[in-house]
Amino acid sequence: MSNMTYCGDTDVILDNGKSIDVLFDVNITALDKLKMKQAARDRAFNFINDRYLRGKTAVPAFHIPSLKEIEKDLVVANLLNGAFTMETSNTSEWSKKYEERAIDSLANMRYGASAEAVIPDRQNTGDGTVSRIEVNDDFTLSETWTLKANTADKFAVYGSSTGYLRELTVGVIYPEKAWGTTIDDYGFENILYNAVRYAQYPIGLLITAGSIPFVDGDKFVFKTYAASYLRKMSGRLIMG
Repeated sequence: MSNMTYCGDTDVILDNGKSIDVLFDVNITALDKLKMKQAARDRAFNFINDRYLRGKTAVPAFHIPSLKEIEKDLVVANLLNGAFTMETSNTSEWSKKYEERAIDSLANMRYGASAEAVIPDRQNTGDGTVSRIEVNDDFTLSETWTLKANTADKFAVYGSSTGYLRELTVGVIYPEKAWGTTIDDYGFENILYNAVRYAQYPIGLLITAGSIPFVDGDKFVFKTYAASYLRKMSGRLIMG
């Protein structure tokens, strides 16, 4: 049985605080109940990811806390529709209530920016890793990022929508300053009385060297996903 679901067996409870177990037919064993609930969680998990989230945010979306309750509602609705529950006059009404609430929550859900786990390219010579990646809700876009080594300690940074950003140095947090709540000068240019200011970067990175140095062509490819409430960029990024 799969364990990759948003809610667990102990979360499958009714609005009155009772476990859905109270609605199962008395002849169903505890093990069979557990299997039925797990199967319902699997169906709900796949429904959420395939129908609502794929292409919009990282899937599975464990970074979205509200999915636990949404999945629970779908599971309850699914189990109430099953022939293995006791005959109850208003069971169908309960099922509709839980299902409609889950669908409404999914349609109106807000979620933050996210990123896939970064896996080194199989052809890499160097055994270093991307040991840190940060995204932000204001500027991170849904796009594919390619980090490609130019030398042992320098990487080109390219986003499929953002384009090229400044070169990254291995072992140094990128960009040089963490973003805050305001547009800031990242130190790339500082002319007296006329400092150029740039928008926050769409990603933050740290590539850590391993025991084997990187060589030209080593790379990392990963995707980032925009928040559901992405704001328009202000200012501009330093390219090239």
